[in-house]
Amino acid sequence: VNGVVAFAHGATTTSQGFAEGITNACLKTTSFGLDAAGAERGALLRHMLNDESAEAVLAVTELLDKFAEPLSGPERSTQKLLAAAAAWGATQQAAAKLQVLEEQPAVDLPEHCERWLRFSAATFGSAWLAGFVEGISLPAIQEARAAHARGAGAGAAALASAGVAGHVSILAFEERGGGVFSPAYLVAVDQDIGAVVIAIRGTSNLADALSDLTCRPQPIQLGGRDGFAHDGMFRAAQRLDGPMAALAEQGLSSLYPGTRRRIVITGHSLGAGVASLLAALWHSAGRFPDVDVECLAFACPQVLDTELAHAQSDHTTSLVVGDDLVPRFSLATAHDLRSAILLLLDPEAGGLPASMTVDALAAAEVRGDAQVLSDAYATLRPKACTSEGRLFPPGRILYLEGRGVIPRHLEHGDLDELHVCPDMAAAHLPHRYLNAIRAAADRGQRA
Repeated sequence: VNGVVAFAHGATTTSQGFAEGITNACLKTTSFGLDAAGAERGALLRHMLNDESAEAVLAVTELLDKFAEPLSGPERSTQKLLAAAAAWGATQQAAAKLQVLEEQPAVDLPEHCERWLRFSAATFGSAWLAGFVEGISLPAIQEARAAHARGAGAGAAALASAGVAGHVSILAFEERGGGVFSPAYLVAVDQDIGAVVIAIRGTSNLADALSDLTCRPQPIQLGGRDGFAHDGMFRAAQRLDGPMAALAEQGLSSLYPGTRRRIVITGHSLGAGVASLLAALWHSAGRFPDVDVECLAFACPQVLDTELAHAQSDHTTSLVVGDDLVPRFSLATAHDLRSAILLLLDPEAGGLPASMTVDALAAAEVRGDAQVLSDAYATLRPKACTSEGRLFPPGRILYLEGRGVIPRHLEHGDLDELHVCPDMAAAHLPHRYLNAIRAAADRGQRA
């Protein structure tokens, strides 16, 4: 099953890369034609799309071009770039292995954690096997077919496919999304738990990818504090604010009498980022003053600066599994990775010892010389990891996997660097989060 999931994930990634390549080629061709005709850059794109989508495409294209420019050139082949990235990853892994961690007390998972992850997965719909939360699962297919056979709607079939059982009524299920900065969502009333559940979908199309990549930190204000947020995801949260509030009011009125008034906002990946920012907006505005509004963010991207991220800790929990790249990824950490690669390709130009080459580090990895690699990391990191505009997942952060399955707290600074390793993409998949949550819950029951 894991092999099939890995294949499906690889196929999806390849397809997205192919689509992105075609999009960039079309954009460059369009831009060339307009420049030749003396037209404003992007004018045809604005004619083909709405202004907001066109601006997002142009901004992302410019950002990617600027990011890639220092990595281009005949002396920097793809093979050399990958080798340098792998060498940097080897130093990171060696330093982590030699690091002495203080003993930490066990941390309990948030209540109903697995259930909220399943709601997050349901946003993808039964056609996508509800986000593959169980991997490629025959029972999920059967549950979805059974729901359709009973005449259930798309939302009910999605919940069945995701393994959400019980007395749950759907208020809204938007499968397609509304374009850039408008992710899809599912809103339901979970009478078994006694909560209105707002689940935001993760990245599933090009419009979502543009929301992801519109990632420059933008100045905002939350709770009277000035700070910075991920531009694209903050825009998405602002757009969903009004519609989700209206649905939440409707859901609260349908909870059983005597039930504690509670709203749970959740999501995975892009969905987690938007969910956490929506929760932040509501708390900042004092919306729903007599309601417990909380957020469970799975694999949440870096969306707020340090101060604002800490300020969400009383209502938002971000869960991170293993070396998942997304909670560690931002424009700043991407620039740090680029800097590390360039330093290793030309160490003397960066003021490093001439002996600190990609080949030398690769040889140390083959020898198993962790100390040499760890020392190289200690030399490289202060020079590479200096980019401004750093963002973090919001709220309190719980870490699962890695050094055992007992959940433990992470500081925001612990996610201040992309870990280059073979598991960095696979660890992001919803079924990995489900497995980690189950393992932690089982261990907690045995303790």
